Amino acid sequence: MIRTNLCPKPAETLDTLDGVTSDWHDFKNGSMTSLQPGQYVASCNVTERSGANAVIQYWDEVNHVKFCDIHDVATGVNVMRLDVQTASDSCHFAVCGCKATDFLVERADTYDTAVGGGFRASSPATRCRAHRSVRRAGDVR
Repeated sequence: MIRTNLCPKPAETLDTLDGVTSDWHDFKNGSMTSLQPGQYVASCNVTERSGANAVIQYWDEVNHVKFCDIHDVATGVNVMRLDVQTASDSCHFAVCGCKATDFLVERADTYDTAVGGGFRASSPATRCRAHRSVRRAGDVR
């Protein structure tokens, strides 16, 4: 299978080195990606971080669902497994306490190690288990 990056601005840089990771207002969001239900792999390259609490998230703005977050991100490439349950045209990366670029979102079956990727699609240990609702500005309760 051909690997295809679904991220509309892969080289976009999100910079929130001075952000406080406990305050969702301090997260900076990247461009929106349209995803259908299924399994995906998302990754980005963290080039700098401001402290041990740096966070990367991938979330769905329309359905207010956080697919995955990585706390205490490492400098270098960080990889997340996403299990999307509902189609959305507004899924995106968010970062806080770090600078990240080279965003990649692709179907998990094209990222499998057998086709040159670094991620086995059948590995349950690599999935993000956090599927929490998140509250963003403008949410109506």
